[in-house]
Order: sequence, then C-alpha cells, then structure tokens
Amino acid sequence: MTMPVRSPGRSHDGTVALAARSAAHEELLLHDALRRFVDGQLRDRTDSEDIVQETYLRLYSYRRTRSVTNVGAFCFAVARNLVFDLLRRRQTRPAVELSDEFACPQPRADEILDYRQRVEILARALGAMPPLRREVFLRRRLDGVPAQVIAADLDLSLAAVEKHCTRALAGLRAALDRRGLPGGARA
Repeated sequence: MTMPVRSPGRSHDGTVALAARSAAHEELLLHDALRRFVDGQLRDRTDSEDIVQETYLRLYSYRRTRSVTNVGAFCFAVARNLVFDLLRRRQTRPAVELSDEFACPQPRADEILDYRQRVEILARALGAMPPLRREVFLRRRLDGVPAQVIAADLDLSLAAVEKHCTRALAGLRAALDRRGLPGGARA
C-alpha cells in the first residue's frame, strides 16, 4: 500500500486557508450588501452602521444555540426588523417643543458679567470701609456670628454692632447705586 504523495508547497493547510479567505470575502460582501440595504431604508449612516452591527450580534448569538442554513436571508430578515423597530420608535416618540421651562439652569453670560461687576464693586466698597465696621459686618453677615458674640469679642455694645451693620449695608448699596445698579434686597 502506498501513501499519497503531496507535492511540496501544497498542503491541507493551504486548502483550509483558501476556504477561510473565501468565507471572509463572502462575509465582506454580505456586510456591504446589508449596509447598502439599511442605508437605503434609513439614509442615516450612523443608524445604519448600528443596525448592521446589531444584526451581526444577533446572528452570532443565534448561532450559539442553533444552526443557520442561509446566513444572508437570516441577516436581511433581522436587519429589516431592526429598521422597522427603529422607524416605529421614531414615529411614536413625541415631538418635544422647546420652551422656557427647559431652560439651562446655568446663568447666562450677561448674568455672569453682571455678578462679576457687582462683586468687584462690593469688594472695593468693603475695602474702603473703616476696619472695625468691615470686621463687624463680615462676621455678622458673612460668617453668621451672633451680634452678642461680636459685641463681647470686640468690646462693643449690641447697638454699636447693629449700627456698624446698618451703615455697612448702606455703604454697599450706595456703591452699587453710584454705578447705576440696583442695591439688591433690603435687609
């Protein structure tokens, strides 16, 4: 009994490689055909690619448990159903009209500029105040320290602490008024 002799350079591996190249080529052709089909239905490149990818995911998932005799027919049926699903979702999605209710919660650019201008004016006015008045005001209004504690710490009467706060507020409002800006809420 003689063994078949294979010619050098020809092997069983060569046949397998040729079959693999052929399968890859067929898969590429199927992918292109699917993409063209879905593009024709949707005319949206991003959605088309998503549907083609989802089609392949469903093919691979289906193949884990069952065999597919006609891969092309299976893929086109899945892609068609996915396109219908997408179009159905688009039709049932209510149109959202833009309104002021959905405005961005962030301040607008002009509001930010106004705030910055006010802060600059108020910071300059605070810097121009007598040091004792500034300290009393900042501790009382900014830090929230009770008037009795400030009076005890600075050896002032309760009335003097209130008078410093009142005059400081009046000075800040006057600084804003001089620039033509409203003085804010009266406290």
